[in-house]
Amino acid sequence: MKNLHFPVIATSVVLFIYLISIYTNVVFSIVFMLFLLLNVLTIWMVIRILKDGEPSRQTFDEQWYEDGPSR
Repeated sequence: MKNLHFPVIATSVVLFIYLISIYTNVVFSIVFMLFLLLNVLTIWMVIRILKDGEPSRQTFDEQWYEDGPSR
C-alpha cells in the first residue's frame, strides 16, 4: 500500500484550522477559501484512498461485523 497518511493528515489539519477560524473572528473571505480548499482536499483524499488503498481480505460471509475477531 502506498503512503496514504499525507492526504489524511493534510485534510485533517485544514479541517482543524477551518474550525478554529470560524470561532476566532477571522475574515469571512479567508474562512470561505478554507471551506473551498477543504472540499477539494476531501475529494482528493477519497480518490487517493480508493485508488491506492488495499481492499479487505475478508468477505461478508466470513466476517460480517468488523468490530471483533471472527469465530
